[in-house]
Amino acid sequence: MDRLRSLKYVCSDFITAVWYNTPPPSCARRLFDVPCLSCLARRSVCVAIAAFLLTYFLIMDILLFKRFAQIQLSQDSSVGREDEVYSPLTHLSVKGLLNDHPSQFIIVPSTEYVDSILGFSNRLRFITPDVISYSHLLCGFIAGKFLASNHLLDRRIGVMLYEFRTWLDSLDGTVYRAQAGLRLKYHSNHSSSGYFIDSIFDTFGGFFLCLGIFYYLKKRFGVGHGELQANGYKLHSNIPDAVVTLDNDRTTTESYSERYLLWKTFLFGLSLAVAGKCWDLAVDDFTNVYEYQFKKESSFSTMQTEYSHSHVTLVIFYLWRLCGGQSVLNYVLIAIFLDKTWQFLQYIPYVFLGASSLLYIATCIYLFQVSSALHL
Repeated sequence: MDRLRSLKYVCSDFITAVWYNTPPPSCARRLFDVPCLSCLARRSVCVAIAAFLLTYFLIMDILLFKRFAQIQLSQDSSVGREDEVYSPLTHLSVKGLLNDHPSQFIIVPSTEYVDSILGFSNRLRFITPDVISYSHLLCGFIAGKFLASNHLLDRRIGVMLYEFRTWLDSLDGTVYRAQAGLRLKYHSNHSSSGYFIDSIFDTFGGFFLCLGIFYYLKKRFGVGHGELQANGYKLHSNIPDAVVTLDNDRTTTESYSERYLLWKTFLFGLSLAVAGKCWDLAVDDFTNVYEYQFKKESSFSTMQTEYSHSHVTLVIFYLWRLCGGQSVLNYVLIAIFLDKTWQFLQYIPYVFLGASSLLYIATCIYLFQVSSALHL
């Protein structure tokens, strides 16, 4: 027991020293602190980029679901040819239809095109999916270090690094499918060791994100750090979960106990984990029902297509696109970039924790009725 306690203290001291007491490298901040890049942080530029992305996602959604209405999932979710150019509107599968917008329309297409150009899956076969998984684990660790900084530009660099981690996470799936002869077949192989490794590293990636957020909150709101200069005096808060407020127009500061900040971070991590797990289970459940291969002449095949194109199915599909684990991850990264981390953590985790749980319950009830009708 004494050895375990000493190991616990050593690990705790190491994490505190690496993540809390030392700042991230300043060279990255100097690299991004130039006029052509700093202008991206302006409100008008952020609004313009957001408007462009929302318009792009809306147009692509219309095209995606318009094509979905014309195909049968059990037939369209097939393996693509070696020379076939990737398109987010072809080889549709349940996983693709439930995927979040940035992944479906930006990240996955870019990884497919990069793999086609650089040839990770054929010419550079020493770059295996597991190697890419280890690289996005390292990238997530570095991103968490930047997210723990009390400097806004460092945290924005951390957001970009974490998005790159997400891109690498998608790339290892692209390379795996190509090397396994499943090109453009957008499915998860739960029986492979690579899926197990990738799942563990994704969990660590979420842990690094939460750790970075917690240490940032501790620097910003922790007791002893929440102090401001007002009328020549420093104000300190020694009250757990306390709020110190200056009722003037100059400044306002708040201090919270470490336990309270840890609870807020844990609640977000829990909502992220629950949303991710419920999304993954929903994908498997929908796949087992809507991608099951009936005989073409079978009446069950016709019923399967009708159910998959029903309004209820479309609504559930779209809600999962907005409430899945990757979507929750996107929302918190946007909040960090806009310097609204604390505002996000106040209430939003409760919303997604309840929404993803209720949505999965509704999914199970609906699919039970559909599978009963199809005799599955």
